[in-house]
Amino acid sequence: NKALEINPDDGDVYYNRGVAKGKLEDYRGAIADYNKALEINPDYTNAYYNRGNAKDELKDYQGAIADYSKVVEINSQHSSAYLNRGIARELVNDLEGACRDWRKAVDLGNKRPAEWVKKQC
Repeated sequence: NKALEINPDDGDVYYNRGVAKGKLEDYRGAIADYNKALEINPDYTNAYYNRGNAKDELKDYQGAIADYSKVVEINSQHSSAYLNRGIARELVNDLEGACRDWRKAVDLGNKRPAEWVKKQC
């Protein structure tokens, strides 16, 4: 908060406060800070990613999917965004989309979903 008093136009400060709020399980507050960070820097990949995680925690899976999609639009090599988008897609009963994302995450070196691909895809 003190840093924002000094420089209210610093997207990193909003982002970092959003991270802190997320750790405190204040997901709505975190989303508000990520939104502000994204107003300042519309290509802030980490803000989209963490906002997607916060939306996921609030069971806003469609919102999370949209944020993870924005991450991979900006950075097509972000394996964790594919992984998490796949999880959110599974939760909205889009197994085909989930499998696509999990395969891409594995292709990018993320081994976590490899077993899911074998069992569910």
